[in-house]
Amino acid sequence: MRRIQLSIEVDRCGRDGLLELDVLDEATALLVADINVRSGSAEMWDGDRRLARLTKHGGAHATFWQLG
Repeated sequence: MRRIQLSIEVDRCGRDGLLELDVLDEATALLVADINVRSGSAEMWDGDRRLARLTKHGGAHATFWQLG
């Protein structure tokens, strides 16, 4: 079964890093990113091929995602 890898850029106590998670599909990747990213970006990968870069914009209530 095909899996999507979600790579989330995180800031842990002033140190940048990546949180990489395997998810079932693109819709699940968007849901997981929305829950786990306060601000910043994430990427969806299918193997070595990047499917999309997700950038979260907005404040605490009116957030939206830019897909690139």
